[in-house]
Amino acid sequence: MRVLRVNKNNGFSLIEIVVTVGILTILLTNLLGLFIYCSTLAQSAGNMTLAIREAQEKLEEIRDHNYSLITTDYAAGGSPGNIFNLNQLNGKGAVYVDSSSPDLLQIKVVVSWKNKDTRVIGEDTNLNGILDAGEDKNANGQLDSIVSLVTMIAKR
Repeated sequence: MRVLRVNKNNGFSLIEIVVTVGILTILLTNLLGLFIYCSTLAQSAGNMTLAIREAQEKLEEIRDHNYSLITTDYAAGGSPGNIFNLNQLNGKGAVYVDSSSPDLLQIKVVVSWKNKDTRVIGEDTNLNGILDAGEDKNANGQLDSIVSLVTMIAKR
């Protein structure tokens, strides 16, 4: 005849529970950090989309402008000028016109803005639309940003 032995220690030990809670705490902390990082990236991507739209709208405005007046109207001191405010973001844009060819203008629109985390995207760190001392990181004499659109406009 066989005797069945019943093990009365069917639960978890205190050490097993403490180790499990420790592992779960580390995992949840890392997941929370990942969630916050992804939220910041999503907000930055949304802001970049808005900045691209603002730059495209400015380019369309320039394309619709009288060709012979683009160089003077979109230069510093002209009207509407080479600096514009962003409507949907806290930032500024700058327009650069290269008129070295009489029948073809190169237009560059650069947009800089500040994210919610107060990080400024672009070289225009004080968001005034003007290249100030210390802002020109690559020494090209112009503001630069990850949102810089360049187009050519031909004389019609």
